[in-house]
Amino acid sequence: MTIQSDPLSTQFHSSGPTVAELRHRAEIPMLVLAGLASVVGVVVAIAATVKGTPIPGWAEAALIGLVAPVFAGVVLIRFMYWKQIANSVEITPNQLPEIYAAYHAMATRMEIEHIPRLYLANGNGGLNAFASKCQVHRTYVVIFSDLIDIAYEHGDFDGVNFVLAHELGHVKCGHVNLWRMAIMAIPRLLFVGRSVVRAQEYTADRCAAYYSPAGARSLMVLMAGKRMYQHVDFDAYRDSIQDHKDGFWLKFVNFWSDHAVGFRRIEPLADIETTGWNVHGKML
Repeated sequence: MTIQSDPLSTQFHSSGPTVAELRHRAEIPMLVLAGLASVVGVVVAIAATVKGTPIPGWAEAALIGLVAPVFAGVVLIRFMYWKQIANSVEITPNQLPEIYAAYHAMATRMEIEHIPRLYLANGNGGLNAFASKCQVHRTYVVIFSDLIDIAYEHGDFDGVNFVLAHELGHVKCGHVNLWRMAIMAIPRLLFVGRSVVRAQEYTADRCAAYYSPAGARSLMVLMAGKRMYQHVDFDAYRDSIQDHKDGFWLKFVNFWSDHAVGFRRIEPLADIETTGWNVHGKML
């Protein structure tokens, strides 16, 4: 697979899709389901308290889920932020300026009001990045060094741009908001919490597909690794997916994954080259 920089990938778009248009079609239904489950749990917990009867464990979890974000907002997110950044390198105009410039330009294009600080962390072989809260109204983004390697070792800055757009998509679409944490206790107990996260990940991919489409193919790095992914034929990989049965076991494995498995995640990213960014990955 040949990776080439596409100058159009950094071209400014004066107007883009709304957040509602960027969302994967399953995200809001999954959030509504999570919210309703949490409301039922809280009502049952309150009713049991009033009657003086034992609170069911699942209802108690819903009640704790509402209280937890208060603790998280005051203590936990600050602790986790400082624990992370104290062992990371902040990317600034004077530190990895190429990455910073692309990141800042991307956040500006995405109309993110408070641009999150960006940090480089030692990936120790892991290929990951994430966005999180550092204060109630502020966020930050961490990208692992093994992903940055593909830019500086292979010249694949488009791939890094795609990852950064994905993480900024989580911020733009509110995935790091504390209220989402509050409604996740019951869905996790009902084994649908991963599906809520998976829908959000698809939404972030849709954001990246719109704002940095040239880097979509570089996501093959997650399946093949940071050295071999350039030698993998993307189209042949997609064809090989069709040679595997799309049956119960693939759907079951995908259901238990908070990120869509490679067979599912790559398909909509491949489609953007012919149909545009507005494609939806399969939830099962």
